[in-house]
Amino acid sequence: MKFIHTCLLCCIASSWAHAQDTTNTWQPSISLDAEPVPTLAVSNKTDTSYHNSLSLTSIFTLKHRSGWGISYAPGFVLSSSKLQLYVQRFTIGLEQYDRPNYTWVMDYAHDFFTSNSPLPYIPLNNEGYALFKYKKISLRPVVEADIGWGRDSSAMGKMSYDLNFAAGIEYAFQWDFHQAALSVTPSLLGNIGTDSYFFLSRIAPYISHSKGFIKYLKNPHYAGSRGAVQAGRHIVNMNINSNPDTTSVTQVSSGLNRMQFNNIATGAELSLSWFSWTLRSDVQFFIPVSSSATHTISAYFSMTCEYDF
Repeated sequence: MKFIHTCLLCCIASSWAHAQDTTNTWQPSISLDAEPVPTLAVSNKTDTSYHNSLSLTSIFTLKHRSGWGISYAPGFVLSSSKLQLYVQRFTIGLEQYDRPNYTWVMDYAHDFFTSNSPLPYIPLNNEGYALFKYKKISLRPVVEADIGWGRDSSAMGKMSYDLNFAAGIEYAFQWDFHQAALSVTPSLLGNIGTDSYFFLSRIAPYISHSKGFIKYLKNPHYAGSRGAVQAGRHIVNMNINSNPDTTSVTQVSSGLNRMQFNNIATGAELSLSWFSWTLRSDVQFFIPVSSSATHTISAYFSMTCEYDF
Protein backbone atom coordinates (compact mmCIF):
# COMPACT_ATOMS: atom_id res chain seq x y z
CA MET A 1 0.00 0.00 0.00
CA LYS A 2 2.84 2.43 0.85
CA PHE A 3 4.45 1.70 -2.53
CA ILE A 4 1.18 2.39 -4.39
CA HIS A 5 0.65 5.64 -2.46
CA THR A 6 4.20 6.79 -3.21
CA CYS A 7 3.94 6.01 -6.93
CA LEU A 8 0.61 7.80 -7.26
CA LEU A 9 1.83 10.92 -5.47
CA CYS A 10 5.02 10.97 -7.55
CA CYS A 11 3.00 10.77 -10.78
CA ILE A 12 0.77 13.65 -9.69
CA ALA A 13 3.74 15.78 -8.63
CA SER A 14 5.64 15.05 -11.85
CA SER A 15 2.72 15.86 -14.13
CA TRP A 16 1.95 19.04 -12.19
CA ALA A 17 5.56 20.21 -12.48
CA HIS A 18 5.64 19.62 -16.26
CA ALA A 19 2.10 20.74 -17.06
CA GLN A 20 3.22 23.80 -19.03
CA ASP A 21 5.79 21.86 -21.07
CA THR A 22 3.34 19.13 -22.02
CA THR A 23 0.46 21.51 -22.83
CA ASN A 24 -1.60 19.95 -20.05
CA THR A 25 -1.39 16.42 -21.39
CA TRP A 26 -1.89 15.26 -17.82
CA GLN A 27 -4.38 17.03 -15.55
CA PRO A 28 -4.13 16.48 -11.78
CA SER A 29 -7.00 17.44 -9.51
CA ILE A 30 -8.00 17.13 -5.87
CA SER A 31 -11.49 17.11 -4.39
CA LEU A 32 -13.31 16.64 -1.11
CA ASP A 33 -16.61 14.77 -1.03
CA ALA A 34 -19.10 14.78 1.87
CA GLU A 35 -22.05 12.38 2.13
CA PRO A 36 -23.87 10.26 4.73
CA VAL A 37 -22.85 6.68 5.51
CA PRO A 38 -24.38 4.20 7.98
CA THR A 39 -22.37 3.17 11.04
CA LEU A 40 -23.01 0.15 13.22
CA ALA A 41 -23.44 0.12 16.99
CA VAL A 42 -23.44 -3.18 18.91
CA SER A 43 -24.74 -3.46 22.46
CA ASN A 44 -24.93 -6.54 24.70
CA LYS A 45 -22.98 -8.41 21.96
CA THR A 46 -26.20 -9.12 20.02
CA ASP A 47 -28.26 -5.95 19.62
CA THR A 48 -27.37 -3.82 16.61
CA SER A 49 -28.50 -0.38 15.56
CA TYR A 50 -27.54 2.00 12.76
CA HIS A 51 -27.33 5.73 12.35
CA ASN A 52 -26.04 7.99 9.60
CA SER A 53 -22.64 9.55 10.10
CA LEU A 54 -20.76 12.03 7.94
CA SER A 55 -18.31 10.53 5.46
CA LEU A 56 -15.47 12.70 4.11
CA THR A 57 -13.47 11.45 1.13
CA SER A 58 -10.38 13.08 -0.35
CA ILE A 59 -9.97 12.22 -4.03
CA PHE A 60 -6.61 12.61 -5.80
CA THR A 61 -6.94 12.22 -9.57
CA LEU A 62 -4.46 12.13 -12.42
CA LYS A 63 -6.14 12.22 -15.84
CA HIS A 64 -4.80 12.20 -19.39
CA ARG A 65 -6.44 14.56 -21.87
CA SER A 66 -7.71 11.51 -23.77
CA GLY A 67 -9.88 10.68 -20.76
CA TRP A 68 -7.88 7.86 -19.21
CA GLY A 69 -7.09 8.39 -15.57
CA ILE A 70 -6.39 6.97 -12.12
CA SER A 71 -7.52 8.15 -8.70
CA TYR A 72 -6.84 7.40 -5.06
CA ALA A 73 -9.58 8.18 -2.53
CA PRO A 74 -9.22 7.60 1.24
CA GLY A 75 -12.60 7.76 2.98
CA PHE A 76 -13.06 8.87 6.60
CA VAL A 77 -16.16 8.62 8.75
CA LEU A 78 -16.94 10.96 11.63
CA SER A 79 -17.43 8.46 14.45
CA SER A 80 -17.35 9.26 18.18
CA SER A 81 -16.38 12.87 17.44
CA LYS A 82 -13.28 11.84 15.49
CA LEU A 83 -12.40 11.03 11.89
CA GLN A 84 -11.65 7.37 11.27
CA LEU A 85 -10.33 5.88 8.05
CA TYR A 86 -12.67 3.16 6.77
CA VAL A 87 -11.78 2.64 3.10
CA GLN A 88 -9.16 3.41 0.47
CA ARG A 89 -10.47 3.27 -3.09
CA PHE A 90 -8.32 3.00 -6.21
CA THR A 91 -10.03 3.69 -9.53
CA ILE A 92 -8.76 3.39 -13.09
CA GLY A 93 -10.70 3.92 -16.29
CA LEU A 94 -11.95 6.17 -19.07
CA GLU A 95 -14.05 9.28 -18.40
CA GLN A 96 -15.13 11.64 -21.19
CA TYR A 97 -17.46 14.29 -19.79
CA ASP A 98 -16.60 17.15 -22.16
CA ARG A 99 -17.62 15.65 -25.47
CA PRO A 100 -20.19 17.80 -27.30
CA ASN A 101 -22.57 14.95 -28.14
CA TYR A 102 -22.14 12.40 -25.38
CA THR A 103 -20.70 11.52 -21.99
CA TRP A 104 -18.99 8.18 -21.62
CA VAL A 105 -17.56 6.63 -18.44
CA MET A 106 -16.16 3.15 -17.93
CA ASP A 107 -13.95 2.34 -14.96
CA TYR A 108 -12.94 -0.21 -12.34
CA ALA A 109 -12.59 0.45 -8.61
CA HIS A 110 -11.09 -1.63 -5.83
CA ASP A 111 -11.72 -0.93 -2.14
CA PHE A 112 -9.32 -1.64 0.71
CA PHE A 113 -11.36 -1.65 3.93
CA THR A 114 -9.58 -0.94 7.19
CA SER A 115 -9.79 -2.95 10.39
CA ASN A 116 -11.96 -1.76 13.30
CA SER A 117 -14.24 0.14 10.93
CA PRO A 118 -17.54 1.49 12.34
CA LEU A 119 -19.34 0.54 9.11
CA PRO A 120 -21.32 -2.69 8.73
CA TYR A 121 -19.48 -5.50 7.01
CA ILE A 122 -19.08 -4.91 3.25
CA PRO A 123 -18.41 -8.18 1.39
CA LEU A 124 -18.00 -6.71 -2.13
CA ASN A 125 -14.77 -4.78 -2.65
CA ASN A 126 -14.69 -4.53 -6.48
CA GLU A 127 -16.89 -2.48 -8.76
CA GLY A 128 -17.15 -2.16 -12.53
CA TYR A 129 -19.12 0.92 -13.59
CA ALA A 130 -20.35 2.28 -16.94
CA LEU A 131 -22.29 5.44 -17.82
CA PHE A 132 -23.56 6.81 -21.14
CA LYS A 133 -25.41 10.09 -21.83
CA TYR A 134 -26.49 11.32 -25.24
CA LYS A 135 -26.36 15.13 -25.19
CA LYS A 136 -27.36 16.16 -28.72
CA ILE A 137 -31.05 16.51 -27.80
CA SER A 138 -32.63 18.51 -24.98
CA LEU A 139 -33.94 15.51 -23.02
CA ARG A 140 -30.78 13.47 -22.61
CA PRO A 141 -31.11 9.67 -22.42
CA VAL A 142 -29.06 8.23 -19.55
CA VAL A 143 -27.97 4.61 -19.07
CA GLU A 144 -25.92 3.30 -16.13
CA ALA A 145 -24.71 -0.15 -15.12
CA ASP A 146 -22.50 -1.54 -12.41
CA ILE A 147 -21.43 -4.88 -11.01
CA GLY A 148 -19.94 -5.45 -7.59
CA TRP A 149 -18.10 -8.60 -6.62
CA GLY A 150 -15.94 -10.00 -3.86
CA ARG A 151 -15.45 -12.93 -1.51
CA ASP A 152 -17.94 -12.97 1.36
CA SER A 153 -16.09 -13.98 4.53
CA SER A 154 -19.38 -14.65 6.31
CA ALA A 155 -20.18 -17.25 3.63
CA MET A 156 -16.89 -19.17 3.88
CA GLY A 157 -15.24 -17.05 1.20
CA LYS A 158 -17.88 -17.62 -1.47
CA MET A 159 -17.54 -15.34 -4.50
CA SER A 160 -20.57 -13.04 -4.44
CA TYR A 161 -22.02 -10.58 -6.94
CA ASP A 162 -24.49 -7.72 -7.21
CA LEU A 163 -25.89 -6.11 -10.37
CA ASN A 164 -27.58 -2.76 -10.93
CA PHE A 165 -28.95 -0.99 -14.00
CA ALA A 166 -30.51 2.47 -14.29
CA ALA A 167 -32.04 4.23 -17.28
CA GLY A 168 -33.98 7.43 -17.78
CA ILE A 169 -33.73 11.04 -18.88
CA GLU A 170 -32.24 14.32 -17.69
CA TYR A 171 -32.37 17.95 -18.76
CA ALA A 172 -29.54 20.44 -18.24
CA PHE A 173 -30.19 24.12 -17.47
CA GLN A 174 -26.97 26.08 -18.03
CA TRP A 175 -25.98 29.69 -17.42
CA ASP A 176 -22.63 31.26 -18.29
CA PHE A 177 -21.43 34.34 -16.43
CA HIS A 178 -18.31 36.43 -16.86
CA GLN A 179 -15.99 34.10 -14.94
CA ALA A 180 -18.34 31.39 -13.74
CA ALA A 181 -20.73 28.76 -15.05
CA LEU A 182 -23.79 27.33 -13.35
CA SER A 183 -25.80 24.24 -14.29
CA VAL A 184 -28.81 22.52 -12.76
CA THR A 185 -29.60 19.05 -14.09
CA PRO A 186 -32.81 17.36 -12.91
CA SER A 187 -33.20 13.68 -13.76
CA LEU A 188 -35.70 10.83 -13.64
CA LEU A 189 -34.34 7.27 -13.61
CA GLY A 190 -35.69 3.78 -13.11
CA ASN A 191 -33.52 1.34 -11.15
CA ILE A 192 -33.34 -2.42 -11.73
CA GLY A 193 -31.06 -4.57 -9.63
CA THR A 194 -30.42 -7.51 -7.38
CA ASP A 195 -29.70 -5.47 -4.22
CA SER A 196 -28.36 -8.59 -2.55
CA TYR A 197 -25.44 -7.10 -0.63
CA PHE A 198 -24.34 -3.99 1.22
CA PHE A 199 -21.58 -2.37 -0.85
CA LEU A 200 -20.51 1.03 -2.13
CA SER A 201 -22.50 0.99 -5.36
CA ARG A 202 -22.66 4.26 -7.31
CA ILE A 203 -26.05 3.37 -8.80
CA ALA A 204 -27.64 2.26 -5.53
CA PRO A 205 -26.64 4.84 -2.90
CA TYR A 206 -30.00 4.25 -1.17
CA ILE A 207 -28.33 1.10 0.22
CA SER A 208 -24.77 2.10 1.01
CA HIS A 209 -25.56 5.58 2.34
CA SER A 210 -28.75 4.95 4.32
CA LYS A 211 -29.10 3.71 7.88
CA GLY A 212 -32.16 1.77 6.73
CA PHE A 213 -30.19 -0.22 4.15
CA ILE A 214 -31.33 -3.61 5.49
CA LYS A 215 -34.84 -2.84 4.19
CA TYR A 216 -33.52 -2.98 0.64
CA LEU A 217 -31.52 -6.19 0.81
CA LYS A 218 -33.33 -9.03 -0.92
CA ASN A 219 -30.85 -11.65 0.30
CA PRO A 220 -31.03 -11.92 4.11
CA HIS A 221 -27.31 -11.51 4.84
CA TYR A 222 -28.12 -9.23 7.76
CA ALA A 223 -30.20 -10.00 10.83
CA GLY A 224 -33.48 -8.12 10.78
CA SER A 225 -33.68 -7.74 7.00
CA ARG A 226 -36.97 -8.32 5.19
CA GLY A 227 -35.65 -11.50 3.63
CA ALA A 228 -34.67 -12.96 6.99
CA VAL A 229 -38.12 -12.32 8.38
CA GLN A 230 -39.93 -13.68 5.33
CA ALA A 231 -37.76 -16.76 4.82
CA GLY A 232 -37.36 -17.64 8.48
CA ARG A 233 -33.89 -18.98 7.72
CA HIS A 234 -30.51 -18.00 6.21
CA ILE A 235 -29.88 -15.70 9.18
CA VAL A 236 -26.49 -14.02 9.47
CA ASN A 237 -25.70 -11.75 12.39
CA MET A 238 -24.20 -8.35 11.67
CA ASN A 239 -20.42 -8.30 11.31
CA ILE A 240 -17.94 -5.47 11.46
CA ASN A 241 -15.33 -5.06 8.72
CA SER A 242 -12.48 -5.71 11.13
CA ASN A 243 -13.41 -9.32 11.89
CA PRO A 244 -16.30 -10.76 9.89
CA ASP A 245 -15.53 -14.36 10.80
CA THR A 246 -16.07 -14.06 14.53
CA THR A 247 -19.87 -13.88 14.31
CA SER A 248 -21.74 -17.16 14.12
CA VAL A 249 -23.44 -18.04 10.86
CA THR A 250 -26.37 -20.44 10.75
CA GLN A 251 -26.89 -20.49 7.00
CA VAL A 252 -26.29 -18.16 4.12
CA SER A 253 -28.39 -17.87 0.99
CA SER A 254 -26.50 -19.00 -2.08
CA GLY A 255 -26.60 -17.75 -5.62
CA LEU A 256 -27.58 -14.39 -7.04
CA ASN A 257 -31.08 -13.05 -6.54
CA ARG A 258 -33.16 -12.27 -9.60
CA MET A 259 -33.32 -8.76 -11.02
CA GLN A 260 -36.20 -6.61 -9.84
CA PHE A 261 -37.56 -3.18 -10.74
CA ASN A 262 -36.75 -1.52 -7.43
CA ASN A 263 -37.48 2.19 -7.51
CA ILE A 264 -37.85 5.45 -9.38
CA ALA A 265 -35.05 7.91 -8.68
CA THR A 266 -35.74 11.60 -9.08
CA GLY A 267 -33.31 14.34 -8.21
CA ALA A 268 -30.99 17.04 -9.44
CA GLU A 269 -27.31 17.88 -9.66
CA LEU A 270 -26.16 21.47 -9.16
CA SER A 271 -22.71 22.46 -10.42
CA LEU A 272 -20.97 25.83 -10.02
CA SER A 273 -17.58 26.39 -11.73
CA TRP A 274 -15.33 29.37 -11.08
CA PHE A 275 -11.85 29.40 -12.62
CA SER A 276 -10.26 26.10 -11.47
CA TRP A 277 -12.82 25.48 -8.72
CA THR A 278 -15.97 23.38 -9.05
CA LEU A 279 -18.68 22.90 -6.43
CA ARG A 280 -21.20 20.09 -7.03
CA SER A 281 -24.24 19.06 -5.05
CA ASP A 282 -26.33 15.96 -5.79
CA VAL A 283 -29.75 15.30 -4.24
CA GLN A 284 -31.86 12.23 -5.05
CA PHE A 285 -35.13 10.77 -3.82
CA PHE A 286 -35.86 7.07 -4.31
CA ILE A 287 -39.52 6.03 -4.63
CA PRO A 288 -39.99 2.25 -4.14
CA VAL A 289 -42.04 0.46 -6.80
CA SER A 290 -41.21 -3.18 -6.07
CA SER A 291 -44.22 -5.30 -5.14
CA SER A 292 -42.35 -6.62 -2.10
CA ALA A 293 -41.26 -3.19 -0.90
CA THR A 294 -42.24 -2.30 2.64
CA HIS A 295 -40.11 0.82 3.00
CA THR A 296 -40.85 4.48 2.37
CA ILE A 297 -39.16 7.08 0.20
CA SER A 298 -35.46 7.49 0.97
CA ALA A 299 -33.14 10.37 0.16
CA TYR A 300 -29.46 10.72 -0.66
CA PHE A 301 -27.23 13.79 -0.91
CA SER A 302 -23.59 14.57 -1.55
CA MET A 303 -21.45 17.69 -1.73
CA THR A 304 -18.14 17.86 -3.61
CA CYS A 305 -15.56 20.62 -3.91
CA GLU A 306 -12.91 20.11 -6.61
CA TYR A 307 -9.79 22.00 -7.69
CA ASP A 308 -8.13 21.36 -11.07
CA PHE A 309 -4.43 22.20 -11.25
